Amino acid sequence: MRQIAAIALLALRTTFRSRVVLVLSALLFVAAFLLPGAIRGDGTPEGLVRLHLTYSLGIAGFLLALSNLWAGCAAVSQEADDKTLQLLLVKPVPRFRIWLGKWLALLLVNALLLALVGTVVAVALHAKLLRGGFEAEALAAARQTTLASLQTLRAPLPDVEAAVRAEYESLRARGQLPENIAANTILDSIRRTQLARLYSIAPGASLSWSFALPPVQAKRSPGVLVLQCKADSSVPGAADIQTAIELHAGDQTLARELRAMPGTVQTLVFSGIPADARQADVVVHNHGTHDATLFFDPSEGLVLRQPDGTFAGNYLRALLQLFLRLALFAAIGITLGTLFSMPVASFLALVLILILQLSGFIASAAQVDRATFVANVAPFAAPAHAHGEEQPPAAEPSFLARAAANVFYYAYRGTYLTLRPLLEDRTIDALATGTCLPPRALARNLLHQGLLLPLVLGLLATAVLRRREWARPNIN
Repeated sequence: MRQIAAIALLALRTTFRSRVVLVLSALLFVAAFLLPGAIRGDGTPEGLVRLHLTYSLGIAGFLLALSNLWAGCAAVSQEADDKTLQLLLVKPVPRFRIWLGKWLALLLVNALLLALVGTVVAVALHAKLLRGGFEAEALAAARQTTLASLQTLRAPLPDVEAAVRAEYESLRARGQLPENIAANTILDSIRRTQLARLYSIAPGASLSWSFALPPVQAKRSPGVLVLQCKADSSVPGAADIQTAIELHAGDQTLARELRAMPGTVQTLVFSGIPADARQADVVVHNHGTHDATLFFDPSEGLVLRQPDGTFAGNYLRALLQLFLRLALFAAIGITLGTLFSMPVASFLALVLILILQLSGFIASAAQVDRATFVANVAPFAAPAHAHGEEQPPAAEPSFLARAAANVFYYAYRGTYLTLRPLLEDRTIDALATGTCLPPRALARNLLHQGLLLPLVLGLLATAVLRRREWARPNIN
């Protein structure tokens, strides 16, 4: 244990002496202390909370991730270039303890900086809400929506598989199925069309959603439910949509009138839900003046959100999740510094940051069916034609074009599966929208990002430290 502590102390000294780390620390200071003062929001407390948390914690997390990768790379590769690592390797110190000591040093730095940033952001947000001049009702609504820990409830989707299969067989019998498109892609398109029909409301009509309320609702009295909905209109340029919304829970019936712009998310807070209610029914009546049909997304168009804990607990879980993410970044940086020289390790760290910035595109591309991906990408590999030259009719892509599309698909797929814990992290988005971060998810991330993945990287770095030939230092 003394060896690990000594290595960690030495790594801390090296980290704090780095000029790059000092520059990143200055930028972190700006993100934590100065950026919150420049955020104005959209005039509502909910918008202020979302912008404040998203920008402050988002930029701070990005800077901390970048500094972790760079400091991790320098922890080994820079010492190897300076010939100081070799002095440590000749001593009877197990190689894994060297890696572990450097990793624990970065974890300590992350804990201190993240605690400082989290405290400053929370205090600044509270002060801005008090000085923002918001009405008491608006602040109370914000504490029940964005400054909350809400569990999202979704109504079960209707079973449309029989209708989807029947329509598919009908199109195939009439020879109207498109060529070069996988059957799964066509079935998915038909399925989305069928659901869109079921979740549309004609003028003067109504549509209902049923939600099962978890037993935890009985522990709160009076109960609160938050309704979030977003609808599009069939009339282009319609000024607004007008609906009457009824919520039935137990023996209570609560009604609200809603008038909003199409495509905007609307939030309604319903109080006084009976503690013994186990089901909530939401009925939407379309009585707009534009004779417009309303369209709701089947899974996200209308959801109920139920309080599940406090914002303080949710905020603490978010900071812990960010800490686990930084722990994984630190492990990746140290391993890159062990495998490669400092220039190469730094370049690969920047590539990783770029991949994470394109996480949405990579995740969507990797989850598309391979046949569909190849059919969509392969035509772009066709040779270009001169300006004015007649374009040939569409033809089957060449073997090389399809091979290139397959290479791209497996590259996206491999990147997504390898970096999935980082690509799918939505901690800050969940916190900024009041979505509950469940303790089970935090425990799962602790196991994966805080223990298993760093352990695998540590064992890999240990094997390299044992087998790699290091240049001997010049001792005169």
